[in-house]
Amino acid sequence: MSTAGLRRGTVTRAEKQARTRAALLESASRTASRHGLEGASIDRIAAGAGYTKGAFYANFQSKEELFLAMLDARFEQELERLDRILSGEGAPDEQARRASVEAIRRAGGDPEWHRLYFEFVAYAARHEDFRRELAARHRALRERLAEIFDRWAAEFPAEPPLPMPAIAAMTDFMFDGFMVDKLIDPELDEELYATLVAVFFRGLQAIATDSQTDVEPR
Repeated sequence: MSTAGLRRGTVTRAEKQARTRAALLESASRTASRHGLEGASIDRIAAGAGYTKGAFYANFQSKEELFLAMLDARFEQELERLDRILSGEGAPDEQARRASVEAIRRAGGDPEWHRLYFEFVAYAARHEDFRRELAARHRALRERLAEIFDRWAAEFPAEPPLPMPAIAAMTDFMFDGFMVDKLIDPELDEELYATLVAVFFRGLQAIATDSQTDVEPR
């Protein structure tokens, strides 16, 4: 066998560590969804992934660090998805509606993550250090949202009437609020959220257009 063939058949240390890390993250998601973050002990997470506690500590300093890594990965996926949709064709309010429908359907199609996210929130309410880390990630999420919206706003006929960070925060609030009710009542119509977002952005456009008209010379 050639040296190249041997290299292809050999798992590198970095690849092995990446597989271990991925298995621990997957196990943590299942375990925390089933037992809550309090009940998701390091022993349970490691055993669920088929590893020892030593393997866990070789990848994460604590289960809180692992939980935050899960959150980072999910936020990054959602931001990439949103950036892709808002870079497409169509009127701004229709793009916003399309992005909203996909976001809700993705969340609804992954009930484990849906429950898990609110486990993060409940855990943060009881653990101050974790709350600060979660708050920092939400601020970073909204900053990225504002950057995406800022590029997207070039398609609007007038300047948005509010700063982009405020608009990004409002859309984040709307999503979280709807998902809380969706967790309580799974029968809640997903189209209602899409309509809410479309109305919100149409309202912003209307305010911006009215403000522009008011300052134009007659």
